[in-house]
Amino acid sequence: MDNRLLFQLEQVLSRLKAPISLLDTEGNCLIPNEDIRFTLPALSQPGVPVAQEGRLYQVCATAPGWVLMTTISDADSARDAFVLCDAMIGAAIAASEAGNDLNNVYQRILQNELSLAELDAVVDEHGIPASQNRCVLLMHMVQVQQRSAYDILNEILPRSPADVLVAMDKHTAALIKDTTGLEDEDDLRQYACAVQETLTGETALTVTVGIGETARDVGELHASYRQARRAIEIGRVFAPERTIHVYRAMMLERFMSDLSPEMAEHYHGLLFNRSTARLFGEEMLYTIEMFFKKDLNLSDTARQLYIHRNTLVYRLDKVQKQVGLDLRKFEDAVTFKMLLEMSKCGNNKTKAKKTR
Repeated sequence: MDNRLLFQLEQVLSRLKAPISLLDTEGNCLIPNEDIRFTLPALSQPGVPVAQEGRLYQVCATAPGWVLMTTISDADSARDAFVLCDAMIGAAIAASEAGNDLNNVYQRILQNELSLAELDAVVDEHGIPASQNRCVLLMHMVQVQQRSAYDILNEILPRSPADVLVAMDKHTAALIKDTTGLEDEDDLRQYACAVQETLTGETALTVTVGIGETARDVGELHASYRQARRAIEIGRVFAPERTIHVYRAMMLERFMSDLSPEMAEHYHGLLFNRSTARLFGEEMLYTIEMFFKKDLNLSDTARQLYIHRNTLVYRLDKVQKQVGLDLRKFEDAVTFKMLLEMSKCGNNKTKAKKTR
């Protein structure tokens, strides 16, 4: 059974005053979600209740693979409750099938599986806005257990009427976000942060978000989806400590990820080799990393590291003397940063080749 449909039906049945359970044809209890199995009577005809051991059973007329069960003793009341539940289940199934059809359409749009003629046809058939500013936020969750990322996010995600959440696989969902009224990428980053905080607060789960660029029409959505996916892939290599990755803000990382492993290893080795191994120990690299984070500000860096400013200057002078790069100068700092990061793209691509 579709987990989304099961959740919807559970919400419906839980509101009824009558004690109604939903079973499969083997007697396993589906709603409520309990590890219980009942011995079913002979049920030959949908819509006809059968009594056994103080319970009434009836095969759903709208879904013959499911069985309704109740402990209502009055046969007429039970029959009325079964008719009502059967009708609601039928309506939920119809709505779910329509939703699945639309979800599949959006999946194919995002994965660029439609020709231009097919795209025009589905846009017209499903009333999808052809021209609208939208971007894709790809959300990946590792620990989803029995449910899917879509099911979990669908419950907690704040959305505008024009936003569409698309199930991609068990661990991934794509939010096609209407960007009307959002000024820049910082607004999208803040939205992603709010989603993460809400998810962690309500479920204790975490999500990694990749944000693609704005698409101005439906035909560009696949590019935004590809960018969002690429942002997560690159972010895992160059910034594994982060959980929100914005494609537009990753120009340097995108450039380095396109380098061949051999080229990346070559340039990394120009600065990091046997002769500089003692210089670039853990303490020195941490110092330099903090210096970059503080935008090359000596006082802020020294304060953050709890060292004297002169100690920091001494360490930077040491780097300049041995390798010729004055990290207090912007150009030299950029050079150092790029050569340092190249170790990541080279190692990552080498590992990827070995696992293929």
